[in-house]
Amino acid sequence: MTYRQIFNLKYKKGYSTGELMRRFPDEIERVSEVALLDIPEDTLREIVREEEKLKRLLSLRKRLGQHRQNGG
Repeated sequence: MTYRQIFNLKYKKGYSTGELMRRFPDEIERVSEVALLDIPEDTLREIVREEEKLKRLLSLRKRLGQHRQNGG
């Protein structure tokens, strides 16, 4: 399952993070990362200590988040 598919299920179809984790147990890490995209960047920088993971999340936010802001 791609990040885009998880993003669409969460933000377009309205599935909660918990429901996505229950339905797709093999994708828990990706579901968790998509859920982090709603956290403000300053807060995200405080809670994600690994620089590479933070860069990946910010890149993912840019790719998927702009899509969301533009109305899907």
